[in-house]
Amino acid sequence: MRSTKFIAILVVVLLSIIWSSTWLAIKIGLESLPPFLSAGWRFLIAFIPLFIYSIKMDHPIPRDLKTHLFFLWFSVINFTGGYALVYWGEQYINSGLASVLFAVMPFYVALFSIKLLPSEDITLKKMLGIFTGFLGVVIIFHDQLNITHPYGIYGMIAVLISPAFSALGTIVGKKARAKFHPVTLNTFPILYAALTLFLLHLATESGQTATYDLNAILSLLYLALLGTALAFVLYFWLLKTTSAVLMSLITFVTPPLALFWGWLIRDEQISWQLVAGMVIIFAGIGLVSKASEK
Repeated sequence: MRSTKFIAILVVVLLSIIWSSTWLAIKIGLESLPPFLSAGWRFLIAFIPLFIYSIKMDHPIPRDLKTHLFFLWFSVINFTGGYALVYWGEQYINSGLASVLFAVMPFYVALFSIKLLPSEDITLKKMLGIFTGFLGVVIIFHDQLNITHPYGIYGMIAVLISPAFSALGTIVGKKARAKFHPVTLNTFPILYAALTLFLLHLATESGQTATYDLNAILSLLYLALLGTALAFVLYFWLLKTTSAVLMSLITFVTPPLALFWGWLIRDEQISWQLVAGMVIIFAGIGLVSKASEK
């Protein structure tokens, strides 16, 4: 029991480190590739090791139409919809602002859970924890909440909507984990997400230049192998026995960590807002964690 809890904690820490760095990796990749093309390659590359692993581990590969229609629907709500908006929006806003806007995901999860996950009790203490955590995020990034690009407002709106798809995908994935192995649950939806993103690229980005330089390739490999293939398998493995609302609070930890990556790679300063915000964020997570204990 203790070992399982310890592994779960390690997984949460690993996911926080990986997903906090993906915002910067996406921004770097967008300097060379159009958003939908970049996202499409990310998911196609991620599909390859997952599919090979499934075959090697002899996981059953679904062949019936009903299952693949579910995978297609799941891919749209959990991957294509959210990531298309994130990639498109981050063209016009900085990675720190994108991460703080995405941190509204727990609000969506709590809202959807009322209808779709009756077992998830959305108590006043949980909501208080969510609002406390989001307040910490706002404190950290209050000086970054500005719009410099003429399309910045549209980028903000896109990223603000995107976690609604991820929240719904989290709830649907939590319910589907009773039927599918976490690798199976991600493999074909990731493939379908790649195909739909490539279709979006062909429909909207045909005139844009794509440069496959070293930054683009490294960004794609990192986002595909760690930020997608590994991260989502671990996420849905952990989600089977963990509160969906509590899991979504990873989005509160990633913004301050994203600021750390900016300091490490781009020499951005760490201010007192980071320290104060981190304290408030973890206080919010503590409230939700306490409220989630049965």
